[in-house]
Amino acid sequence: MGKDFAPVEIVAQKLEQASKLLREKDIDMWITFVQETSAGRERIFDYIAVSDLTWESAVVITKSGEKFVILGQFDEQPFRDSKLYTKMLPYVQDFREPMTQLMKEHSPKKVALNYSFSDASADGITYGKYVYMEKMIKEAVPGAEIVSAEEVIGSLISQKSPMEIEYIEKAVEVTEEIFTEISGFLKAGRTEREVYDFIQERFASRGLKPSFETLVFSGDRGDGMGHGQVTDNKIQKGDLLHVDMGVFYNGYASDLQRTWYILKDGEDKAPEAAVKGFNTIRDAIVESGKALRPGAQGIELDNITRGHVTKNGYPEYPHALGHQLGRYVHDGGALLGPAWARYKNTPFMKLGANQVFTLEPSLKVPGMGAIGIEEDVIVAEDGAKYLSHLQTELWLIK
Repeated sequence: MGKDFAPVEIVAQKLEQASKLLREKDIDMWITFVQETSAGRERIFDYIAVSDLTWESAVVITKSGEKFVILGQFDEQPFRDSKLYTKMLPYVQDFREPMTQLMKEHSPKKVALNYSFSDASADGITYGKYVYMEKMIKEAVPGAEIVSAEEVIGSLISQKSPMEIEYIEKAVEVTEEIFTEISGFLKAGRTEREVYDFIQERFASRGLKPSFETLVFSGDRGDGMGHGQVTDNKIQKGDLLHVDMGVFYNGYASDLQRTWYILKDGEDKAPEAAVKGFNTIRDAIVESGKALRPGAQGIELDNITRGHVTKNGYPEYPHALGHQLGRYVHDGGALLGPAWARYKNTPFMKLGANQVFTLEPSLKVPGMGAIGIEEDVIVAEDGAKYLSHLQTELWLIK
């Protein structure tokens, strides 16, 4: 297998799943057209290929179950050795020759290419490559209809196999272990940067890489939530401290948030305002998790959580409730979010069994800081199945 590609067992499952999806969608052929993938691959390529491709190349899957790879002759060996593909079509001078021949032999009525107006994970083909392929397809099969591969790609990425869920669960487990270690490290006087550096050292000690830039926010002195940079702000007594982090395990990501309160001298519990804010977020997650079932829409879950937060007197959080999780920390496909223009149609997509989502509403407590809890969950028939252990109370640091 090539570096950072999905394990061969997962690629085999995804290739078979792709043909099934093409039959369900009545799409005759799906073409993933690539070049110089080592310099930047689209997301789906890691699921349907076993190594990088250098020259103009394509992975072509048909609804009848055939899987072709058109590629430069020097790239053939790993694909041939994997025994996952029906046939390799290597070339030396001109990609168009084997591609055109394959199109004419199969005469597909409907051909899917990797473009999408809504889902970044399915919008992998560049405009130049799209025009190039469109011309080639139309010349080979004049009556062919070209459609978006969005539904095929979205389902392949979203529907997690048992092995994929196992890897995400392991990433979550390690992340939770590190949160426990953070609790032992925290104290008033340390800086956000010191906490950040401690977390990075904990990642490195396990040979793991972060799944995104770790976020550490203390008190109400900065942004307090979001994708900002760590600062030299000191943790003070009376602060809420919030950490957002995750790791990759065998190429699959975790993404969790936890919140602490730094006790003031003489305090043995957090102030009522901090407790109310924390309980509001915790209960919002629990309520939305009950509705995380196949067939639901992301907007429905976001409405539950957003409504719970505003009902308790807080403003709306300026982001979605949750996103899908997998080989990328933002894995694409359906979103648990509001009907905002920036999210396009993703909040209206139907959820499917074995999709993995985050649940991450947030709020700010004036004068103390941000409260963020984030859990990683699987869509199941009876509601959310938690991969993480729900933070049920505000963690206290003396």
